[in-house]
Amino acid sequence: MIKRIVALLVFMCSVLVESYAQPAAAGYFELETKRNNSLKMDFELYNNLVVIPVIINSSRDTLKMILDTGVARTLITGLPNGEVVNLNFTRRVKVEGLGEGEAIEAFYSNGNEVIINRTTGHDQEVLVLVEDIFNLSTLLGTYVHGLIGYSVFQDFIVEIDYRYRWIKFHDYEKFRSKFNKKKRSSGWEEVPLIIRDGKPYVNATITQQDGSKVEVTLLIDTGASKAISLYHSANDDIFVPEKKVRSFLGNGLSGEINGYLGLIKEIQIGKYTLTEPVTTYPDEEGIKRALVFSDRDGSIGAELMRRFKVMFNYRDSTMLIQPSRFFNDEFSYNKSGIEIATPFPNIQLYQVTHVREGSIADRSGILEGDFITEINGKSSSEYTLNEALNIFTKGSVERLRLKLVRNDSSFRKQLDLENELK
Repeated sequence: MIKRIVALLVFMCSVLVESYAQPAAAGYFELETKRNNSLKMDFELYNNLVVIPVIINSSRDTLKMILDTGVARTLITGLPNGEVVNLNFTRRVKVEGLGEGEAIEAFYSNGNEVIINRTTGHDQEVLVLVEDIFNLSTLLGTYVHGLIGYSVFQDFIVEIDYRYRWIKFHDYEKFRSKFNKKKRSSGWEEVPLIIRDGKPYVNATITQQDGSKVEVTLLIDTGASKAISLYHSANDDIFVPEKKVRSFLGNGLSGEINGYLGLIKEIQIGKYTLTEPVTTYPDEEGIKRALVFSDRDGSIGAELMRRFKVMFNYRDSTMLIQPSRFFNDEFSYNKSGIEIATPFPNIQLYQVTHVREGSIADRSGILEGDFITEINGKSSSEYTLNEALNIFTKGSVERLRLKLVRNDSSFRKQLDLENELK
């Protein structure tokens, strides 16, 4: 049976190495030729996460990595298809991050060459987890091998377009004047960043259900699928709303993260206001390391960031945002209480990995380990995992008709969905 993994939310930020709490070593990225000012490349998008191809040390196999502003070092979480990766000298270290468990073991390697399309990173640090605790490939439905973050963002102005699924790496020196012109144009809003330990933070204002406004400092975490996470245990002014759902929120480096789902009235970033974003409120036990090592009130994930076209400029501690056609999309959550994944990446076979206690799925007798073979009258094999997840989380869906298999016996369930957060 597949271990519990998160479908709504991936907590992969705040990666800390006990022996290496300082920022990543001074490697650098550059474009392939000095004549190029920018490199544009397409990316794949899975559950709001940007996935790009990466080659390490001219290895035989190309890895698929999540572009994640929430990690300070390149992290290989697993090699699920027997991929071969050449690394320079490695040594075993202890790694810890979000979650309720203990630190885990990893291999640390430095002095590596990392290639992304026609950009090359020199003298790069890489961490490799001994155990694949995230199971990213089963979570996302395709082979995914890890995360890459600060090492790319520190050397380029990075532009991400979630609508058209492309990314541009702009040479900082050659593009800086254009960036400054854009921030004076009416189409872009400049938002100051705080770059701390290789990660970007932003100041924002939230309005809670009682109308109270709270100034918060949030990590921008493009490696998290959710919209917003608030640490109510770190800020006495933040409270969990009365209408809430107790939920398993995901896995961090140090184990499971549990907490609540709820709504805030709105969040304001720069001049833009987004209404009723679904918000997670993790338990203190699951985020205790984040509270110790960073002064923040939570994080912003890709479900919110995808509503903008964005340019990250770490060197000048700023970003530009521009609303996309997704800006006014309704925020929604998985009202069924079923989390699903695929046991075999790239094969459209879906298994229930978690059932939220007290949810309609729980009350209907659906169990972890059940296979879903039909969704609303259509074979599940006709859906990609992304498409299936969208059905489960789409706010306009009021009923799910499922055919399931358990121990070679098939059965049907009809789930009448209710929004428990309103």
